[in-house]
This record gives sequence, structure tokens and C-alpha cells, in this order.
Amino acid sequence: MKTGVCTTDFEKLPLVTADALFGRISALGFGCVQFAFSSVREADFVPTGQLELPGRISPAVLAAVEAASARHSLPLCVMNATFNMAHPDPEVRAVGLERLALHAQAARELGCPVLSLCSGTRNPDHLWTPHPDNGTSEAWDVMLDTMLRAAEIAEKHAVTLAVESEASNVIATPEKARRLMDTVKSDRLKMILDPANLFHKGEAHPENARRTLDEAFAAFGGDIVAAHGKDIREGDGIAFCGTGLGIVDFPYMAKKLREAGYAGDMFLHGIYDPGDMPRALAHWTAALAETA
Repeated sequence: MKTGVCTTDFEKLPLVTADALFGRISALGFGCVQFAFSSVREADFVPTGQLELPGRISPAVLAAVEAASARHSLPLCVMNATFNMAHPDPEVRAVGLERLALHAQAARELGCPVLSLCSGTRNPDHLWTPHPDNGTSEAWDVMLDTMLRAAEIAEKHAVTLAVESEASNVIATPEKARRLMDTVKSDRLKMILDPANLFHKGEAHPENARRTLDEAFAAFGGDIVAAHGKDIREGDGIAFCGTGLGIVDFPYMAKKLREAGYAGDMFLHGIYDPGDMPRALAHWTAALAETA
């Protein structure tokens, strides 16, 4: 299991070239990346609240990313392709699917096997923000229709799609994630395990840490293709933080991943401060060593 980082954790800094970004990541000691085009200057793209994937990926951008990946020995193991799959405006969803197809082709060209998705929300302004209608049958049906179309794109381009259980989205629980995969019935649709996103308001307390992971592994443990190292602070709200600064039991998570036969990599996430990344990396490395 390689340990990587999500390139979006660097987006609060001034954007740099692909080569400079990959060089920085390599120097920090990471071995792979979950990549977003918004993280590199060459792409000239700023995510919106509905679409976090650009509508154009030029050959020059692909060449720059491919060269940076090779030069710094950092494979692209996951690529971000997130858009609001449950947006109330069908045009937003249609544009998202068009861009997903571009990203599927780009992923093939860059040798990246997995595209990350967001199941979406009925909130029209931001794809990671909750909405009271997210639990309705209408929200489910809209998201499912988009996901079925996405699975067709994945099949065409021979890439894997990965969604996660996220409290603010339509797929808000491991049970809903299981229902989604059982309904779509595609080997191209799998899961990201992000432990912090499993907690709902009022649940982020240490006594719930292992139970929450147990429920996720029981529902979709055999379908995990990417793992995130994001953490969550103790409290009745939702306050994410860097790996090892919250209540997530990372040694237990590593143990559960091994027991599930997980063959993917870990991507630290939610740090946003390069100065804190060595500490976060050391925390996960120690957690992994406990289960060796």
C-alpha cells in the first residue's frame, strides 16, 4: 500500500506548474497522488460549486502532467472527476457527464485507473453542502440516473468510478452506498473509504470511531478502491482536520483494510498545510506499521 496525498490539499497555496507540484509532493515523502487538474497552473481552471472538473483538457496539459508524474515517480492512482450528480438543474448534470467523458479519456492516457465522483446534493450552490431534500426519492432517482450514465462512460473507457459515503450528499450512509452499487450492478462502480465523511452531526465522538468504521466495512469493505486519510474533530458538529488530529482510529482503519483484502493506496487529505504533512504522514505510517 503506497501512501499518497490529494493534490487539492495544495490548492490554498498559489498554483504552480505540474512539475513544481509533483516535485513538492515527492520531497514530502509521498509515493502517489490523487490528482485534480485544478491543482496545476497549466490547466487554467477554477472549480465552481457545481462542477469541479474542467471542460477542456489540452494535449499540452496532459503532456505536462504525464512528464511530472514520471520525473518524480508519482503515479496518478486516482483522478478527481467530481460534479453535482444530483443537481436540480438537468443541464448542470448533462455538462458534468460530458466532462466526465473527457476525464475518462484523459485518465486512460495518463494510466490512471480510478475516477472519483460526488453523489451530489439538491443544494444548487455547492456539491458538498447538505440539503433537506437529499433523502427524498426524487433526489435518489436523479442521482441514480446520472450514476447509470456515468457507469456507461466508465465501461466505454475501461476506468473505475469511485464514490464515497458523505453525510452532506445523497449517498449519506454506507447502507445507501451498498444500495447504489447493488442497483447499478456495474463492476465499474466502487467505493472510496473516507472515514471522516462517515460521521453525521452529533456522532463525532471517540466511542463511535470503531463502530462507524465497522458499519462501513460491513456494507462495502470488499468494494473499496481508494482510501482517504482525512480526520474529524470531536464534537457535535462536522469539523474536518488533518490525519491524526481528530477521533479517527487510523490503526484500526489500517487493520480493517488489510482484513478486507484492500489492494489500493492511502491518500492523505484534509491537511491543507504542507508544513503539517510530515507529521500526518508519520501518523499514518505508524498506524500502518501496527498492523504489519
